[in-house]
Amino acid sequence: MKGRFIVFEGNDGSGKSTQILKVEKYLKEKGYKVVTTREPGGTEIGYRIRKLLLDPAYKMDGLTEALLLAADRNEHVKNVLIPAIEEGYIVLCDRYILSSVVYQGIVRGIGIDNILKLNSIFEEKVKPDLYIVLTVRPEVAINRLKMAGKTDRLDIEDVDFHTKVYNGFKEVSKRFERCVNIETEGTVDEVFEKVCKVIDDLLE
Repeated sequence: MKGRFIVFEGNDGSGKSTQILKVEKYLKEKGYKVVTTREPGGTEIGYRIRKLLLDPAYKMDGLTEALLLAADRNEHVKNVLIPAIEEGYIVLCDRYILSSVVYQGIVRGIGIDNILKLNSIFEEKVKPDLYIVLTVRPEVAINRLKMAGKTDRLDIEDVDFHTKVYNGFKEVSKRFERCVNIETEGTVDEVFEKVCKVIDDLLE
C-alpha cells in the first residue's frame, strides 16, 4: 500500500520539532510504519548543505539560498521521500516546498512564482497529502528561540524578518491546497490534540 506524505511547516519557534516527535510516537503506537525526516538535511549531502545555509558566519543572497535548498530537495526526494512512500511508510517531514515559498519567495523577495517554477519538478514527483502549518506570533517565537539558545543564521534575524515569515505562512496556508494552519500558543498537549485530529481525518 502506498504511504502518505505529511509535511510540517511554520515559523521558527512554532514547535514543529516537538510536534513531529509526538506524532511519530502516536502513529507508531497505532501500528503505522513511520519515517521522520527534514529539509534541509535529510541526506548526507543535505546535512552539509544545512550546515552551510544556517551558519551565521555567512551572508547569503536569497536566490543562493533557494538554489541550495533545491539541491538538498533533489537528493531528499530521490533518496528518502519516494522510496519510503512507495514502501508504505507515513513520512513526517520537517519543512518542504512551502518553506521555500515563504522564506525565499516572500521574505527574500525572489517571488512566489519563481520559487514554484524552481520546485515544480519535485511536486510532480511527490506531492504532500497534507501540510500542517504551525504558527506562533513573532514575539512569542523570538522569546522561545532565545530560551532554547538557538543561534543559527535565520533564528537570530531581527523581528521584522520573523514578522514577515509569520505573515508569509499565514498567507500560503490560505492560498495553497491541503494546508491546515494551527496556532501554537496553547500548551504542547493542546496543540498536539489539534494536530492529531487533522492527521486522523486524513488517515481515516
